[in-house]
Amino acid sequence: SSIKKVNGILESPTGTGKTLCLLCSTLAWREHFKDTISARKIAQCMNGVELFPERPMSSWGNAATDADIPTYYTDVPKIIYASRTHSQLTQVINELKNTVYRPKICVLGSREQLCINPEVKRQESNHMQIYMCRMKVMARACHFYNNVEEKSTEKELVESIMDIEDLVKNGNKHRACPYYLSRSLKQQADIIFMPYNYLLDSKSRQAHNLDLKGTVVILDEAHNVEKLCEESSSFDLTPYDLASAMDAINVVLEEQAKVVQQNEINAEFNMELANSGLNMELEDIAKIKKILLQLESAIDAVELPPNDSGVTKGGSYIFDLFAEAQITFQTKSSLLESLEQILQFLSGRTGIFVNTSGLHKLSDIIQ
Repeated sequence: SSIKKVNGILESPTGTGKTLCLLCSTLAWREHFKDTISARKIAQCMNGVELFPERPMSSWGNAATDADIPTYYTDVPKIIYASRTHSQLTQVINELKNTVYRPKICVLGSREQLCINPEVKRQESNHMQIYMCRMKVMARACHFYNNVEEKSTEKELVESIMDIEDLVKNGNKHRACPYYLSRSLKQQADIIFMPYNYLLDSKSRQAHNLDLKGTVVILDEAHNVEKLCEESSSFDLTPYDLASAMDAINVVLEEQAKVVQQNEINAEFNMELANSGLNMELEDIAKIKKILLQLESAIDAVELPPNDSGVTKGGSYIFDLFAEAQITFQTKSSLLESLEQILQFLSGRTGIFVNTSGLHKLSDIIQ
């Protein structure tokens, strides 16, 4: 498949060594590909004279045609190995350790799995972990992240074959963030391991800067792919999510109203104006609350059969439903920008904890 640049589907019973076959064959092809580059480079230097007469350079490698041979070794195609879960990937990586191949590898994971910053790990929701991490990275306030650039060249980290647990263990040992370390190692990796959703979800590909052009992609246990594609294109929005989102907006409205009221008093006495840190007008925040109320009403108005069997609509129905709450392709960008500002404001404020999971979910759905 790799030589002919075609897709292949391989089926074999459990326990027949599919994983080793896939790993060894693709890694052997990759080594052969590099031999092809070497042969061409040497042939150019030798001006057609054979270096080893008994072994002509034409036999060194035929993993690619002349037109496909890149100029540099760094252009040799990467291998992306995807499976359903990280535990399955760990088994694959352990199989790789038992082979003669020692490629540069990297395994991609989430902050939830890889973060070692105690303050970020304490956050209750995954959304809060992501936002706090981003804030700390932007402010360079996480010393684990700050160490990544220096530590990413350490021989132990670059040349070791590490699964998720090894990555966290070495991150703690070297005081370097495993999440950003894996992203750094990805640049030089020969083979990248990841769960399916990182590969199939366009947002995840963009977030991890994955370019599939020219890569060799292996989908292990591929019978799971169809279901995962369905799940990645689906979402759920519960009454609790909407209620949580409205509670968070109410907190912001109250705090901004207090700031406006205080500034009216301050202006009378020529005092310095207060600033909450959120650069939004009360009217704009109120509009978001109105959108949430309209969305709640639109969902409540959907007629359901009495037998609790649910109702199925065509794909375009969801756009009509959201349009009833003024959520359209035209309003999407400005609404997402406002939600982003509010979420950043809530994640950075001190005092009583505000549950922002509903707002985060709504933002993800709109996006």
